[in-house]
Amino acid sequence: MLHTKSLKSYILFWITLLAICMSALLTYQSTQYFLEGFDSVQESQMKQAARLLPPGKSSTTTDFGYHVTDNWESVPDNIRNIFPSPPEKHQELQVHFENWWYFAPPEKSYSLLSLVNKAGELRYISKILSTSNREHPEEYEGLDPMVVIALWGLGSLAVFIFVIYRLLHNLSHPVQSLYEWAKQLNLKSSNDSPPDFQYDELNQLADIIHGSIQNVGVTLEREKEFLGFASHELRTPIATLRSNATLLDKISTSPSPKEREVRDRILRASLTMKGITETLLWLNRDSQEVLPTTAINLEDILRQVASELDYLLSGKEVTVTIQTQPTVMQLPEAAFRILITNIIRNAFQHTTGGVIRIIQDDNTIRVINTLPAHQDQSQTGFGLGLKLIRRIVSRFSWELTEQEKDSTKQMTVVFSRNKEQ
Repeated sequence: MLHTKSLKSYILFWITLLAICMSALLTYQSTQYFLEGFDSVQESQMKQAARLLPPGKSSTTTDFGYHVTDNWESVPDNIRNIFPSPPEKHQELQVHFENWWYFAPPEKSYSLLSLVNKAGELRYISKILSTSNREHPEEYEGLDPMVVIALWGLGSLAVFIFVIYRLLHNLSHPVQSLYEWAKQLNLKSSNDSPPDFQYDELNQLADIIHGSIQNVGVTLEREKEFLGFASHELRTPIATLRSNATLLDKISTSPSPKEREVRDRILRASLTMKGITETLLWLNRDSQEVLPTTAINLEDILRQVASELDYLLSGKEVTVTIQTQPTVMQLPEAAFRILITNIIRNAFQHTTGGVIRIIQDDNTIRVINTLPAHQDQSQTGFGLGLKLIRRIVSRFSWELTEQEKDSTKQMTVVFSRNKEQ
């Protein structure tokens, strides 16, 4: 059996994965923009600090902690330890963070910038910033900006997932309602209008399902009516055919061999039509219809049915053995007769040679027949007859077993005793 997936879980998984990727990407992009903005501000401040070195003076330190000098050797040792050689390019900020990761400020940051002012003078601007420096405590109040960005990203992701979950939940509820309604829909309930499933698309789908069931109901009702009318109407011509065949035997008691063959053919056709009509009538009945039971002799009816269907073996090299014992049971006679007729007819029709054994032992009947040597196993079903057999057995809670072994087919029916039919 194939493993099915939940459409709701599938959509939720991929949308959540997309949201996580987008949130991570935008969070990373925001941190990069923050760092670039921080560097841009610091670079601008360092350029302004470079103007504070008076002419004729080699170095100075501004009120904001920037050290400005015109000589590399005058650059603070801590800066030169981090950046051992002068910058190769002017106006290109160099920054180094010490013990820093994204979600906490660095213990120290070292900044270095070199430039040539409008007077053509070289300037080296540097700054060391330490988180342990409390000269300006307001610089360290609150959460780290990286943490704030990450929290905004996680918060946005949580809100997005919550909105998607609620959206799918609101969508899945009417879909589940549609599923439950469609599951219990049948021909009787199809007379009621479909409920409102909140969305036009689901209501249209419900209308299609409802309309399909109603169309099926109309078609079945037409077929049922036709089946009932045809079965009842056929009874009269069949009875006329059989009575006239019997009358011919009385009028002409010594027919020619050719005439006898025609009469037998007419009689066999009438018997076949009678069996088909009874089958159609049974299929047309309500499965809950209570049939009256009567005391019937299983042995007598079994032998009678086998005798009536003997014409099906004409021209075949088939031997029929019947082994019975007197048994009387309270059973619905019409259903019992149709069941036995169909079982024996199937055996007679599908046997081209060999032996057919009909065994009745108390409340059990077995019919064993030889299958053709080249019978396709997929074609051994009995179509309408087998369907009817199974339906009758199920209706009266009888037991039916079918076996195929060693080129033989056996059908066994066990009739229940002391049970209300």
